[in-house]
Amino acid sequence: MAQRQRNDSTHIPSVRQDNSRPFLTQKALLNSLHAQQIFDRGYEMCANALFSLSVVLRFIGSEEQAQEVDTLVDTQIDQTLEEIRKESLRLKEVAEGNGIETAIGYTSAKAIDVQITSPRSIKYLAIIREFDAMMTHLDALWLSCVISDSQYARGVYEWKRRILRLAGQIRQLATRAVLAARRKETASETVAESDGPEMEAENLAADGTKVKLSESK
Repeated sequence: MAQRQRNDSTHIPSVRQDNSRPFLTQKALLNSLHAQQIFDRGYEMCANALFSLSVVLRFIGSEEQAQEVDTLVDTQIDQTLEEIRKESLRLKEVAEGNGIETAIGYTSAKAIDVQITSPRSIKYLAIIREFDAMMTHLDALWLSCVISDSQYARGVYEWKRRILRLAGQIRQLATRAVLAARRKETASETVAESDGPEMEAENLAADGTKVKLSESK
C-alpha cells in the first residue's frame, strides 16, 4: 500500500502549502557551498515556522501567546545575527593584520530568488547572507595558511550547525505553540458543548411550572 510522503523538516501544524500566501521575492547571491547548503536545508523549514508564528498562531491562539513566542524568536535571531557579524569582523581584522586580501572568488556562486513569506523570514535570510560574507574571510585565512585545515573545518562545522539548529529550534517552538493553542481551543469547545445540557437542565429546574408538569405525568 502506498504511503503518503511528508517532509518532516518543513511540516508545521496548520500550515497548508496549498493555501495562497503573499510573498516578496528577494534576490540573493550565495558564494560559498556552506551558505548554499544552509539555505537548502534550513530556509524553507524556518520560513514555514515563522509564517506559522506570525499568522496561524494568531488565528487559533491568543495575541498574548503569540507575542510571547515572538519575543523569544526575535531574541534568538538577533543574537545569532549579531554574533556572526562580530565573528566576521574579527576574522577580517585577523586577515588585515596578516596582509591578506579577502576579495576572493568562488567557482560556483549561486544566485537565488527567495520567497519572503513573513517579516522574520527575511531575518533568517540575513543570517545566511552574513554567514556567507563571514566565509570569505575564513576562506581567505585558510587559503593563506593562517589557519589549519582542522581549524577551518571546525569553524565551518560549528557555525553551520548553529544556524541550522536555530531553524530547528524555531520550528519546534512553532509546532509546540500551534499544538498548544489547538488543544486549548478544542478544550474550550468541549467545555462549551458540555455546558449546554447542564444549562438547559438548570433553566428547567428553575422553572416551577415545567417541573410541576413533569412531576404530574
